[in-house]
Amino acid sequence: MTTHQKGSALLESLIAILIFSMGILAIVGLQAASIKNTVGAKYRTDASMLANQVIGQMWTDDKTNATLVANYSSPSGAKYLTWKANVALVLPGVTSNAPTITIDAANAATVTIWWQSPGESAPHNYVAIARING
Repeated sequence: MTTHQKGSALLESLIAILIFSMGILAIVGLQAASIKNTVGAKYRTDASMLANQVIGQMWTDDKTNATLVANYSSPSGAKYLTWKANVALVLPGVTSNAPTITIDAANAATVTIWWQSPGESAPHNYVAIARING
């Protein structure tokens, strides 16, 4: 071994450790992003289920327009208030972004659910529209 090569094995080892460490940090970052995306998908699925649940209740109820509006329209319908409380239990950030249900004269119900994940600056929403024929 010549004098010019002294310490080259140590330098190669340090570079290998640096490259390995960067790879580990990248994997940790990918895992964090994956968890965030999984949680977001769960909230979207929950919002879809809750919207379909209230639409299903409308289908099984009296389908006259006056009854649907009295029971399900936000902000004061009796069945809307019960459903709204259930939404607040399932999704985060609903207390500041209340879900809405509007029913027009042709019995087209528009259900909008808002939620905001902890640490996010803007809320997300899910909208479902169904015509309740009777």
